[in-house]
Amino acid sequence: MNLLNGAILTSCAHLSRIVMGFILIKIIAYYLGAEGMGALGHFMSVSTMVYMIAGGGVINAVIKYAAEYARQPRQLLRFISVSATYSAIFCFVVMCFGVVFSKEIASLVFKDSGMYWVIVILAAAQVLFAFVNLVVGVSNGLMQTNIYSKIQIFGSLCALPIIWGLISQYGSVGAALSIIVMYAITFIPALYFFWKSNFRNKVSLVKLKKIEFIRLSSFTLMLMTSAVTFPVVEIIIRQMLIGSAGYSAAGVWQGAIKLSSAYLGFFSIFLAYYFMPMISRLEVKREIGLVTLKFTILMAMVFGVGGGVLYIGREFFIPLILSSSFKSLDDVIVFQLIGDFFKVLSYVIGFVAVAKAATKLYIVSELVQNALFLLLSLLMLKVYPDTKGVMIGYAISYVIYFIVVVVAFGIYLKSISIGGKTDAVRC
Repeated sequence: MNLLNGAILTSCAHLSRIVMGFILIKIIAYYLGAEGMGALGHFMSVSTMVYMIAGGGVINAVIKYAAEYARQPRQLLRFISVSATYSAIFCFVVMCFGVVFSKEIASLVFKDSGMYWVIVILAAAQVLFAFVNLVVGVSNGLMQTNIYSKIQIFGSLCALPIIWGLISQYGSVGAALSIIVMYAITFIPALYFFWKSNFRNKVSLVKLKKIEFIRLSSFTLMLMTSAVTFPVVEIIIRQMLIGSAGYSAAGVWQGAIKLSSAYLGFFSIFLAYYFMPMISRLEVKREIGLVTLKFTILMAMVFGVGGGVLYIGREFFIPLILSSSFKSLDDVIVFQLIGDFFKVLSYVIGFVAVAKAATKLYIVSELVQNALFLLLSLLMLKVYPDTKGVMIGYAISYVIYFIVVVVAFGIYLKSISIGGKTDAVRC
């Protein structure tokens, strides 16, 4: 019953986020077309990267240790204060970097250094992203999924009119600002819930101990590996695709990516906010294996149904969600869905590594999957020099990657220590 309640609450929250993401890409597609979507692709990748690493990317650490310290108020308060301090330091460093190198970044992302002010806004907004991640991380670690749900739903409702107005009035510049707004708007409800919480007058900036810094930095390394490697790989592949097939083909692929990220986000958030705290509390490997198997089957069933509906109705859904200029996506979306299916199943096992703070294992797995995607996409682009080549490469890479993580997880489960409990996973 708890699993069902958690699934329902998380589903409602992320459903609003999916709808908001769909509305954003629909408005961009409507006003700017496939070429406009392609031109914004690099900024979308950079924005995702900044959002993920905001505050040091410690949201998974916050969820994990809030769950573990739920019945230890002093340790919990100390950990939240430490996380807030660590996030503040990281935000300051990122903001300085973003402001100082704003023109160079704008030249790379927009091909126009005059757009530097958008990069400055993004660098400043990541402070808001970090605050939201802390509030959401603590609430979900304490299994208060209703708070996350309300933050996300309220934020989505507030963002809609702003996004529509910006894109309709200011075109591509408004679209870039809309991407920032979509992430930052949740700061308002997050601040409200923090103000109402028992932590309001208790959390403060503190001096970090070496062990605390090392513990959080391991999670930073894990998330930064995800946040940096995949967007960078996307940028490389997108640039190759633009060179071989033009901005329109890159825009079609970008539309597929945004469509994919919308529904994949449901799975990653559900696993991060519900599955990971559950795994964090388990010590017996047999139990970890059984819970992981149950969630893997659940994710396969849910994705199978959703993906099947999307594929069967692709001629209806793609123009509805995007626009008629993305018609060519009908013929190749099957490869994206195959890759996403195996990516979702890999997510389940990947979150076990996060829950157990297996930093080296997680980083290696991220590098392997992104290297596979880059290599196979570049190879397939030589055979099919358009969107189809990239999508076939994506599908093959995640089939291979899933096989690798299943074998690795099997080895982990067999290495049972005396008494059947896990050995501590070393960073």
